[in-house]
Amino acid sequence: MAEQSLNPENLESYSTEAISNFSKAIEDFADMLISVRSEDANVAVFNSIYVMLEGRKRRLGDIANIEAPENPLNIEVMAYNKDNLEVIMSTIKEAGFPAKLKEEGSQFVLVRVPPPSRMQLEEISDDLMRRTSSLVMRLSKIKTNTALRIRAAVQNEFIENKIATIATKKIENFHTKIEAEGKFLGILRRKQILGNFFKSIEKDDEIFIKKVNLYLKLNQNLNNSGSKK
Repeated sequence: MAEQSLNPENLESYSTEAISNFSKAIEDFADMLISVRSEDANVAVFNSIYVMLEGRKRRLGDIANIEAPENPLNIEVMAYNKDNLEVIMSTIKEAGFPAKLKEEGSQFVLVRVPPPSRMQLEEISDDLMRRTSSLVMRLSKIKTNTALRIRAAVQNEFIENKIATIATKKIENFHTKIEAEGKFLGILRRKQILGNFFKSIEKDDEIFIKKVNLYLKLNQNLNNSGSKK
C-alpha cells in the first residue's frame, strides 16, 4: 500500500458526506415537526368522514379540500364539485357539527368545531413517535452505509486502517449527537402537543423529558419577559 499522510482531506472524504446526510435527515425531521399542529387533529377527523355519493362511500378528504386557515376551531370545507355541496353539508351535520355555506353560491362550507380531544392529541403523539423512530432508522442506515464504504476502502487499500478508524469514530460521534437531538425534538413536540396529557411511554422519554421541561420553562420565561417590555 502506498504511504498516506493522516491529513484532513483523507478524513473528510469519508465523513463529510455522512455528516451532510445526517444534517439533511434532522432538517427534514424538524420541518415535519413544525408542520404538525394540535389543531390539525380536527382537520384529520374531517378528512376521514365518509360521504355516500351515488351509492358509494367516499372520504370527505377525497371530494373536498379541508383546512382551518384563520382559526383552528373554524374548519373550511371546499367542495371540488358544487353538485356535492348538499350531501356534504348534510353528512357533516349528521356527524354532529354545525355547518353553513360561507356565502350564497359559495363552494365553501364553514364548520365550527370543539378543541381537539385528548384521544385526538394522543393519536398525533403516537404518529410523532413513529416518525421519530423512522428518523433513528434513517440515521442508523446512513452510519451503516458509510461504515461499509470505509471498510471497502480499507480492503481495496485506498486508505490505511488508522485513517479508517479516525473517520469512523468521527462519524459515530456525530451520529450519537444528531440522534440525541432528534429524540429531544420529537419529545419536545409531543410535550407541546399533549401539554398536561403528556406521559412517558418509551425509555428515552425519561432521559430527555427533564431537558424538554427546562427548555419549555426557559422559553416561557423569555416570552413573559419580552411581553412586559
